Amino acid sequence: MTLRFALPSKGSLYDDTLRFLESCGLRVSRPNPRRYTAAIRTLPGAEVLLHRAADVVEKVANGSIDIGISGYDLVEEHRGDHDDLIVAYDDLGYGRCELVLAVPDAWIDVSSLHDLADLAADFAARGRQLRIATKFPNLVRAFCYSHGINVFTLIDSQGATEAAPALGYADLIADLTATGTTLRDNHLKIIDGGIILQAQACLIANRRTLRLDSRKRALVRTMLELIEARRRAGSFVSIIANVPGPSVAEVGRRVVARAELAGLRGPTIAPVISKEPSGSPDEGWFSVSLVVEEQRVLPAVDHLRSIGSTGITILPVHYVFADRSESFARLLAEVGEL
Repeated sequence: MTLRFALPSKGSLYDDTLRFLESCGLRVSRPNPRRYTAAIRTLPGAEVLLHRAADVVEKVANGSIDIGISGYDLVEEHRGDHDDLIVAYDDLGYGRCELVLAVPDAWIDVSSLHDLADLAADFAARGRQLRIATKFPNLVRAFCYSHGINVFTLIDSQGATEAAPALGYADLIADLTATGTTLRDNHLKIIDGGIILQAQACLIANRRTLRLDSRKRALVRTMLELIEARRRAGSFVSIIANVPGPSVAEVGRRVVARAELAGLRGPTIAPVISKEPSGSPDEGWFSVSLVVEEQRVLPAVDHLRSIGSTGITILPVHYVFADRSESFARLLAEVGEL
């Protein structure tokens, strides 16, 4: 059967998702931008469907879609009691934001959740309720109750939520923010302890539909292997250098003298072939290749220089595969295949 794979249909999450998948070798082909279907050549058994980000969560939850990419905030808001909805990869590395409680700057006496709880109680004693504008009623309700804010009204806001206090239809807001700039521009401040949820793009799946079809699981494995290896590779670079020495063993000994700079498992060493017509080994020189964490590039270069290296080059690493895909192993455990 065809694996049904849903992506956000518009906005920054759509653009970032397409860029991310392409970087993983999973380029989405959508020849007609007015159509809501697409394809991924790397996954010939998958049909790509484009939906609103919130609908991706709901359709994966009810099983009409097998897997999808959406925001973790929407997953938690719409998860409900759908036991078949599972998070297959919880952080794809983009779409980062926070769901926060923000009050007007003019509320100088309200700077923490405790202050807000006192204010809500004071409002209730005077016969009115604290009004909170949000697109995330489930998350906000649960968060407020868990922090002693018990009397309030949630105002559904599908427009510019940050404008609600200034327009007078809410007292404060609970909304997503990435940098806080929009909140500040609207004279709002995040209260201490007011971070409800930290979110990012994630890959979700339906437990039941994957359990029933091994072919779908095989396609999901391809996706997870590539995504996991690509995410892991982001923190590594490949270094190639010419190192002088009398033998492979001696060069290796010098390189691994700094074990933390000697690669994932150790260096790969080979004779340098002369550029002369004879094409024979260039006596006394060896090519050393190793993969190190990006943050250790300069220490690794300095170490190679200290043992006489020349011609040091740094190359990006596109994939780093482990002995198995941990994310796919977790998925199999979730769907009951381990």
